Amino acid sequence: MCEIWKIRLIAVLLVLGISIPVFAWDCTEAHPTINQLAFEHFVTRLQAGHYKERFTSMAVDNATSYQGFTFGKAPKFESGAVAKTVSASHNLSGWLERGGFDADMPEINMGFRHFYDPVYEPHYLTWQHRSFIKKKKSNYASEEAFFKSLQYRADDWNPNFEFGFKDRKIKLQPKLLRPQIDAVTWAFEHEENDHSWMQGKIAYKAAMENNTALFGKLNRSQMFGKAFRALGETMHLMADMAQPAHTRGDSHSMYEPIEKNVKADMIKKIIGARHKSPEFRPVPEFEVEEGLELPELMKKLAAFTNAHFFSNDTIFDYETWKFPRNGKRPYPAPQLSRLQHNAGIYSAYFETVGWVPLAKETGSPFSKVLNDNDRYGRKNPHYNVMPDMAESQAKVLIPLAIYNCTECIKAFLPVFKVDFSLRRGGNNNYIANGEIIHDISADEDWGKIGAIRFNGFGYVQINDAWQKVEIRNGQMMETSLALKSGDKVALVVRAGGLIVASRITIVP
Repeated sequence: MCEIWKIRLIAVLLVLGISIPVFAWDCTEAHPTINQLAFEHFVTRLQAGHYKERFTSMAVDNATSYQGFTFGKAPKFESGAVAKTVSASHNLSGWLERGGFDADMPEINMGFRHFYDPVYEPHYLTWQHRSFIKKKKSNYASEEAFFKSLQYRADDWNPNFEFGFKDRKIKLQPKLLRPQIDAVTWAFEHEENDHSWMQGKIAYKAAMENNTALFGKLNRSQMFGKAFRALGETMHLMADMAQPAHTRGDSHSMYEPIEKNVKADMIKKIIGARHKSPEFRPVPEFEVEEGLELPELMKKLAAFTNAHFFSNDTIFDYETWKFPRNGKRPYPAPQLSRLQHNAGIYSAYFETVGWVPLAKETGSPFSKVLNDNDRYGRKNPHYNVMPDMAESQAKVLIPLAIYNCTECIKAFLPVFKVDFSLRRGGNNNYIANGEIIHDISADEDWGKIGAIRFNGFGYVQINDAWQKVEIRNGQMMETSLALKSGDKVALVVRAGGLIVASRITIVP
């Protein structure tokens, strides 16, 4: 975003009493890298047989390229998004990385849609809800009583009405300034999201069935591109739930040191080759639950991040009666007095990482600390998350993002199996029959959309040779094969980022 343009916009919004959010993790480097590493971990686990209950005789096809649409330049508003849309070609992992970037576009609008507050309602970003009015600590019988007093809904402020509900003559943009959309809803089912989870699955089914009428001008390859971009965008939103500010109702309009400083090089340094092990897991403090539906997994990840990390504007402590600088409701955890304190640094312990600094006592009331010294024990201290804490915190947060993004890939790809049979024909030939079956029995999302009936081509593999065959509505067209005793024969279908094969049949 142009710096002069950004400063002018922020100035106008501050006059209106509005803070404008910025993005979780960096969409140019961090999100595409997280998606790339999540894809690599998925392939590792698939090859190691970790998904055998779901994927049998299946492999990932990352060689085929798919056409699709993305952004040539980053649009600021939705009104300018169409003009900046360009055609592109990527393989499966390339579209996942591209989706990691595209999810933050258009920049201004999307900045309001990537938040989920797991503690308070409403769950979406409420930068204009009423500020917490700090009372005396003696007004509350206990910490529990204090937090019970905070269970209110945010004021439903409308920028198009003045006080007293008088209609403004000059209309502001309610969809931009007051979207009332939380990240989970936006990711999976919001009707305005053209690259939501459900839109991605619908596009995938249409591409597999070669139903080019469903998405207007999109051809088969472009529908695959749309589907995989949508998956990448969903992974972006999942990774946002491992960014503290996006789980603590903090618009962090000026500066958030953790997301600001976690770039691709730091992510790769932290992960190394660990994600290439099928046993790679996030910190054990995060309980991995098998079979959790993705929206619930996203909420669980948000709750973990919210409870274990501060954002820079939401540092709180009940014992010392220290409140968030953004003037909004405090969160029950973490709290300064419950952390290890050493020379002004407050840290939490994670089993596989060690002590992680979460906040520092400083002399600055501003979110971006300039020229801070190491003095502590001030009469009226301030507290900040510091830029040099980024790598330590990322050692916990980035593996959480990668692992749970891998779960998105697992849940998106359909469960296919291929049946294949031979019977004797005339003149010592064999008649081959087969089908590719989409099993939706254990997949709620695909159950809503319907089973995929593949239209396209497959290949009968005869030893090391290949014969192309046509498949209509999942059924292979009956084919005559010249075979001899001992030949090894199978039906292989390569489509939609997957390679699916039948069991090998040995000719008697």
